[in-house]
Amino acid sequence: MKKVLAFSIILLFIIAQSAYAQWGSGQKGPKIRGDFKPVVGAWSEYQVKAPGTAPYKMKMAIVGKEGNSFWYETVTDGPSGRGIMKMLVSGDPNDQKSVKRMIMKQGKEPAIEMPVMGGQQQAGAQEPKGKMVDKGMEKVTVPAGTFTARHYQYIFEKDVMDSWIAEKVSPYGLVKSKGKDFEMQLTGYGTGAKTGITETPQKFQMPKMPAGMPKGMMPPGMDMPEE
Repeated sequence: MKKVLAFSIILLFIIAQSAYAQWGSGQKGPKIRGDFKPVVGAWSEYQVKAPGTAPYKMKMAIVGKEGNSFWYETVTDGPSGRGIMKMLVSGDPNDQKSVKRMIMKQGKEPAIEMPVMGGQQQAGAQEPKGKMVDKGMEKVTVPAGTFTARHYQYIFEKDVMDSWIAEKVSPYGLVKSKGKDFEMQLTGYGTGAKTGITETPQKFQMPKMPAGMPKGMMPPGMDMPEE
């Protein structure tokens, strides 16, 4: 039982580190592409359809500011309940070097502040380089209404993702994005956003590496078990 618990905590750590870049390389959905323009209190909410999971809701918001950095928060509501990830960022959250702090909360479980890796990248984990095509201004209709938005098309090998961006939607300007088996549509946006994490987060306690775990799976800073 202790080995299973420790392994679960390790997986949580690995998932948290990969969560720096939403829809990043290697994930089921594409990275959110648009200029990150944070405005304190601004929020946008989406309906998301992705392979391997039931449709769910995702809300992105700017819930505070510390110095020159902003608290960027994403809230997902799906079959497994509500999950919240809150990051203090000095720039685009897709850039690991921008992330200064990260707090996660799942359902009614206590909020946990996760360690950040200071911009460290896994070997070979570079984002694929594709081609971005500006297809001009278009009208696009989503549940939140009809927008005049700029249509961008990202092409990488055989994969194509289309995104529509409108400046009045913060923080990314994203109105709609779709690719193969993936779709994300704006359902609402506005101001006055507040954080969903109100308690003081617990510090993440790094467990010892359980016996029999391959060394290659050990996150930075994790100790090997004593014999």
